[in-house]
Amino acid sequence: MRQWQRQPLQYPHEHVTVFDLETIVDEEMPDGSFPPWPRHKPVAGSFLTVRRQGQDHDFTLNTFICREGGEEHFLRKADALFPSGSMAVTLNGRGFDAQVLRLQAQRHGLYDLRNIARIAEAGRYDIDHLDLLDAYGGRGASLAELCNALDIPVKTSVSGADVADLWRQGDVRAVARYVQEDVLASYLVYLHAIAWRRGDERLIALPLGDLSVWIESEPKLQHLKPFATCRPALCARSRAPALRAEAALADAEFRLRRERDEAAFAAR
Repeated sequence: MRQWQRQPLQYPHEHVTVFDLETIVDEEMPDGSFPPWPRHKPVAGSFLTVRRQGQDHDFTLNTFICREGGEEHFLRKADALFPSGSMAVTLNGRGFDAQVLRLQAQRHGLYDLRNIARIAEAGRYDIDHLDLLDAYGGRGASLAELCNALDIPVKTSVSGADVADLWRQGDVRAVARYVQEDVLASYLVYLHAIAWRRGDERLIALPLGDLSVWIESEPKLQHLKPFATCRPALCARSRAPALRAEAALADAEFRLRRERDEAAFAAR
């Protein structure tokens, strides 16, 4: 009897956008519980776009503030960061962040935001959107718990429970920095997940090494320096040169074999 088995997903790691939203609600729950997600309105969003070319990685960090009356501008800028062929990465984004974006787009009549629609409608086995909760087995984990287990900085200054008060106090800078920290933490969790899935150390060492150098070279990102000096980053930076050399040698050997095969074929 023939056995059918789902093939492993081949995620498009060459163009990834990791994102996270900070939201508020008009009225908190009387019992202090987390309000249902349709009540949430975004006030800030951070989007880390990573493009891989060969063994090198380029990074862009966009952080947008969403004030009352500026929702369309916020949503359109977010939509532009998820072009076809890229992959969104979140932690609980399938159940929250992407759904908040979609509902707000509908609320404001923005039915042409097809990129947000695509990632919001992506299922567990779609490559348009990887929710890290799925990568780590379901709803029993949180970003803080995963990061603590992996020695990744997380919630270093404030927590999500502080966002509403900070926003109402007008401390937009603190909200923006907090959402940026969550995005960087999510990216490091993602790198652990894909390196494990593929059994390939290069998938964490090379991008994390490049990320560390990028953070340290950008004056505006110095508040994110803990992500360049945490244990996983230091390990990546120590291993990256040897792994790059191994990859370059393997590539050179492959090219040499191909040239020999082509020459032998031409000589027939």
